[in-house]
Amino acid sequence: MKISAVITEYNPFHNGHKHQLSEIRKNGSDYIIAIMSGDFTQRGEPAICDKYTRTRMALENGADLVIELPVIYATADAGHFAGGAVSIINNLGVVDELAFGVETGCEELCFSIADFLLNPPSEYSKQLQAAVKEGISYPVARQKALSDHFSSSDLDKLSGSNMILAVEYIKALMKIDSSIKPVPYKRIGSAYNDILLNESGMSSASAIRESLRSDHTPETLKGNMPQSTVNLLSSANIMFSNDFSSFLHYKLITAVDYHNIWDITEGMNDRIKGHLNEFISFNSYTDIIKTKNITRASVSRILTHIMLGLEITPFDDPTYARILGFRKESDSLLGMIKNNSKIPMISKLADADIDNLLLSDIQAANIYNAAVTQKYQTTTKNEYNNGIVIV
Repeated sequence: MKISAVITEYNPFHNGHKHQLSEIRKNGSDYIIAIMSGDFTQRGEPAICDKYTRTRMALENGADLVIELPVIYATADAGHFAGGAVSIINNLGVVDELAFGVETGCEELCFSIADFLLNPPSEYSKQLQAAVKEGISYPVARQKALSDHFSSSDLDKLSGSNMILAVEYIKALMKIDSSIKPVPYKRIGSAYNDILLNESGMSSASAIRESLRSDHTPETLKGNMPQSTVNLLSSANIMFSNDFSSFLHYKLITAVDYHNIWDITEGMNDRIKGHLNEFISFNSYTDIIKTKNITRASVSRILTHIMLGLEITPFDDPTYARILGFRKESDSLLGMIKNNSKIPMISKLADADIDNLLLSDIQAANIYNAAVTQKYQTTTKNEYNNGIVIV
């Protein structure tokens, strides 16, 4: 028996994701568990469609079980994103390998960099601190500090989003001395951040979202996604950041300040307050607030945290694993997890102990659903009425 896990957003599920799950099957996995972001993602943006629709996409195309990554981790920086997901996977007590995609030629490098960053020499730490003090953004500061220890070609590979996450997954497993084996799979097709469609049909999720934003219909993009994804997207309520502009604006103008938000600095607090009169939309305000030392994604995450009311957190390990969906023929997997998991499995909110972590997930879903209602003038189910997706 071999059980694999993937950490993902499926935003939306595309041909590259289908290929990865197929390769994991070919490598001998009997079951695949997906730890998936809910209604908001690591870039600080809303998911293109709700988590239940994306769960169905995954289950209809190779995943056996989908578990929600709590929103605090799903909208965090790469380190906390990876740490939260790896903690859930490890605590399930049944996973043998964590599979993740990397570009060709990065399979060994991701392990070398992860080991270095987990046990850095003192000179690297000093270089990093010095670079941060110069006002450089953390990703750039880290690249600068690493330049004395890795070649420029290796560092160019590290700048890619897949590579950054791969390194963080490996670090997270090493930190807790997990028995789970990290297994990189070669990623094919467009780069993670490529916003142009790939003629081969292996386009990135970014390119697909950008095409949908530009008024393409899911049907016109069917060469880039499994047909089941096209069908689900065609009937889904498609959402973008600007659809949440009124919700963000309300939170911004009704708060005295934002010091209680967990990832905000004094300078960022003042910058957001100082430009409130320029607010027009979520996206345009993000562009106003970002600087050369603070990336757009970082600003978008902060604004999303303000909108969702995600306050300072010690980032303890996730306290539960919430099931979003599973395949009928994989119900034995649930039995194995039930017998081995160190954390409770939540299948029904009404029966769960609602702690702050789970409350944040419920509130995030409520805001997402409210934006859907506002945009499409349609009612949505609340979290207590949404059942597990079973295919």
